[in-house]
Formats: sequence, C-alpha cells, structure tokens
Amino acid sequence: MKYFLTCILLFIPIFCFAETPNNNVEIVHVPVVNRASQHHAYANYLLATALELSAEKYGPYLILRKIGHMPIQRQLQEIVKGDLSVAISMPTAEWEEHSQVVHFPLLKGLASYRIFFMLKETKAKVDKITTVNDLKTLAVGQGQGWSTGKILETHGFDVVYGSNYPGLFKMLKADRFQLLMRGVYEIEPELRAFSPVIPNLDVADNIAIYTYLPMYFCVSKHQPLLAERLEYGLKLAYKTGEIDKIFVHHFEAALNLLNLQERKTFYLENTNISPTYMESDRPYLLKPLQANEEKSPIKSPQKKALLQ
Repeated sequence: MKYFLTCILLFIPIFCFAETPNNNVEIVHVPVVNRASQHHAYANYLLATALELSAEKYGPYLILRKIGHMPIQRQLQEIVKGDLSVAISMPTAEWEEHSQVVHFPLLKGLASYRIFFMLKETKAKVDKITTVNDLKTLAVGQGQGWSTGKILETHGFDVVYGSNYPGLFKMLKADRFQLLMRGVYEIEPELRAFSPVIPNLDVADNIAIYTYLPMYFCVSKHQPLLAERLEYGLKLAYKTGEIDKIFVHHFEAALNLLNLQERKTFYLENTNISPTYMESDRPYLLKPLQANEEKSPIKSPQKKALLQ
C-alpha cells in the first residue's frame, strides 16, 4: 500500500493518510511553537518524513497541530496527559522520566554550540573575558524549563529566568541580565527579528560555550509504538540521505558559523545526560562536532572510560 502526504503548509505536513481508509490510523498531535529560528519547522518536517517512511510497516497516520503557542514546560504537561503525542526537547531527567525519548539527534549536535546576545554597551566587559570565571561574573538569561539553564546553574553561573521567550529579550534590554545564551542556529534569525525593537542588540563575537546538547523527539507514553516507529523512520531517512538534505536546507547559514576559532570556547559538561548519549549519537553527528568532542578537555570518569 502506498502512503503519501496530502497537504504541506510552510514545509509542515498537516494531514497524512492512506489511499485506502483504515481504522488503525496513528493520530499524532504536535505543538505549535513560535520562534524566529527554523528548528521547529525542521523538526515537524522530519517528523512527517519519519512517519511517511515507516507507513508501510506501521500503517497510516494523521498529524494534527494543537492550536496556541506552548512553552516547553506546558508541552511536557500535555505529553504526560496524552493530549500531545510528541514534542522536541533537549533531554533532562524530567523528560526522561515522563516521556519516551527517541535517541536520534535531530539537529546532528548543532545545538551544542552556544553564542551570546548582549547589548552594545556591554561589549567592553565582554571583550575582557578570558576565562570561564570571567564569564561567570555576568548574569545569563534563560527560559523556565530550558535544559541549558540547569547546565549553567550546575557549573556555578548566575542564571536569571524569564517566563516566556519574547520576554527574555525585553529583560535583556532592561539589563535584568547581561548575556542571553542561544544556539548557533538561533542567533542570526533572532538578531533580524529583535533588532528593530532593540537597536543596541549585539552578538558577543569573542566567546562561545560548547556542551554536548542533543535534541530528541519525546513521545507520550500513551502511544507506546510511536517512539519505536519514529526511530525506525528516522534511521531510514538517514540512510537515504533525506535528513542531510533537509538539514542543509534549514541550517546552511548556521553551519557557516561553526568556525568558532576567533571565539574563546569554554567547554562545559552537560550534567543532564550520561556520556553514553554522545557515544550512541556519534554516527549521526556533524563532522566538526565529532572533532570538537575529541579535543574537549572534559574528562569525567564515565567519558574517560568510554574514550579509552
């Protein structure tokens, strides 16, 4: 039986089903998340690709978007209730406990590179940063429920939390914190989006953080076969080269920022996850990230054992 996508809007397939009606349709509820960057559109496209490629084995499917923007904490609540089928998240103990995590790195490790927004008047302070302790003298903004906030806190950073995504830029403008840490793929689109309302918004060009930060599909436990299906479909998409093609389409500009040689890169261990995540993800990661991980000075006992 042949399966196909019946509707595409902004590269996000909405309704998908079999040519022959079937009562065993997999209903997949996904959240709507409003961000300037492309990673949610990319994840939705990847989701539909994985479902399509797995349709012959697992059957027909229907993708439905939940109306209304959902912050990450609300998404987890909806996953637990079963009102959402799947969301994307960087792993934390909470997501691991309350959802089925599909251990396939959707962003190929790109989120591991973190760069900072600042105000132009902060540049003189930022230019003097040469050590991680220097960096810790400035407060860093993060959203409630973001896994990166917990990583920074664990390593002794002064973290200031905002309740919503656009509000973080207002807080930066008001000097509630001096740095706003973002993924390398988020910097350029967010700079374009927020510069008109924050004319003195700038990007710190001399510092960066590297911490291995995978992004996974997290599936509701109310749909036990969906996680298995997505892993199957994603690995098929990787073998066919479809994931690489979709990835380059969405993140070509971000890939050009991976040359961080001019930035002082501070390495932080991702204390949210086991080092085994990197080892299982390694075949699917970007080549620059694999090389960067090999030269990382982080030497936890678990990682040291794995690398021997």
